[in-house]
Amino acid sequence: HIFSTGDHQWKIVLYPKGKGPGMGTHLSLYLALDLATLPAGCRVYADYTLRLVDQVYDRKHDMYGKVKSWFGASSSENGWSRYGPLSLYQSNNYLFAKDICIIEAEVIVLGSGSSF
Repeated sequence: HIFSTGDHQWKIVLYPKGKGPGMGTHLSLYLALDLATLPAGCRVYADYTLRLVDQVYDRKHDMYGKVKSWFGASSSENGWSRYGPLSLYQSNNYLFAKDICIIEAEVIVLGSGSSF
């Protein structure tokens, strides 16, 4: 699912069996910038939070990561290769209720500039 913040389009990318250093051991979760919405030679600095929503206990156990990162042609996807161990998600029924997870993103574009 693609969503917009400012003049840019974004998407949440989930790797349920991990990616990179988290492959096979962790769930990996990333925010990705749609490069088609980025002028050539530019990059975007964003403050973002990706959150797995607690679906059972009124959000008391939401799990989230918050960071500021640059996005551009060389790094259009940023996030966590080790968001959490697979064992946590395989046995956790409040984040993965009936094999469904809800992921929220909060994205604030702090600035943009040319690539170095």
